[in-house]
Amino acid sequence: MRRAIFALTTLLVVIFLFQNIAQVAVVEANPYSFPPWSPQSGLYLTSNVQISIEYNIANYSPQIDSFSFTLDNKPNSTLSFRVSEVNMTVYSRYSPERIVEGTKYTVSKTLENLANGNHTIVVYAYFSDRTVKSILNSLVTVDTTSNPIVILNSPLNQTTYNSTQVPLVYISNSKVLWSYYRLGAYGSSDLKNFDGNITLSNLSQGQHELNVYVTTNISASNPTYRDIYQTIPHQIIFYVDTVAPKITDLSVNNTDTSDLLLNYAVDENTSWTGYSLDNQANITINGDAVLRDLSNGVHNVTVYAKDSYGNIGVSETVSFTVGLFPLTVVVALIAIAAIVVVVVVAVILYKRRKKA
Repeated sequence: MRRAIFALTTLLVVIFLFQNIAQVAVVEANPYSFPPWSPQSGLYLTSNVQISIEYNIANYSPQIDSFSFTLDNKPNSTLSFRVSEVNMTVYSRYSPERIVEGTKYTVSKTLENLANGNHTIVVYAYFSDRTVKSILNSLVTVDTTSNPIVILNSPLNQTTYNSTQVPLVYISNSKVLWSYYRLGAYGSSDLKNFDGNITLSNLSQGQHELNVYVTTNISASNPTYRDIYQTIPHQIIFYVDTVAPKITDLSVNNTDTSDLLLNYAVDENTSWTGYSLDNQANITINGDAVLRDLSNGVHNVTVYAKDSYGNIGVSETVSFTVGLFPLTVVVALIAIAAIVVVVVVAVILYKRRKKA
């Protein structure tokens, strides 16, 4: 009897330990992104609250088919999401940082015009193995009556700059406790502290994603929130374009007429084009570029083009002639005349030597 009880106890202990180990393994097989996920529970001084989640899952684990959310226990609403598969760094509650082949699910939605007061926001993930998991459950308090404001003056969203040096500047109507920024998508770089008046240097050409987080002290005029802080995020996309338009295939055909068509090609859209004839002031081109009433003789022309971001490109300078004797003809006649002179001189010298 004792042996039976001992065997049963041993079996139960083994089962218990196995279950714990299995539970740990399941958690590690479904690693999750560290915050910032939003919304976090707390006070929000705006009526627009964003749901923003990045959920990473190893490819060997059940994947997510869909997401939904509930607001204040109302019926579920579907959340749209994006999927990308990369070699990424994922984190587990029970294991250190590691890199695995995984899938990143990105959820983003703004809940607009929430009333002042308390709200419960729950986000659910629906997995391919038919399990449903609550991945976020937040109690947020909306209070728009005491609202610190942070305005990002530079750079501006969806704006292109023709410099690799772009100022990062914000203004606030409240006491700023600290501020951070990240240049690049989440996970691509670390947050950096700044004081609101710095320059983003050595920026590459093309698109840049900027995330700015400014934490302010809520106005002390409201004693209820005297010791509460608010972090105000900004996420913008801006662009750098310092490449000037390239002007090619510039030509003006030699002709006997005084009106010539200026031919050229530009490799991008322009906000302005013009030309300089014989090193004179620039003339704006509207439609076809026709050089009119040109005097006979040799001329030169240079074309300029400015893109929408202020970069100005300059073509090569092309020479051409107008009149009955274009420059090429004149050069040919001079060459022929020189040859004739050489031949005549040679004949004369030959005859003199022969007589001698």
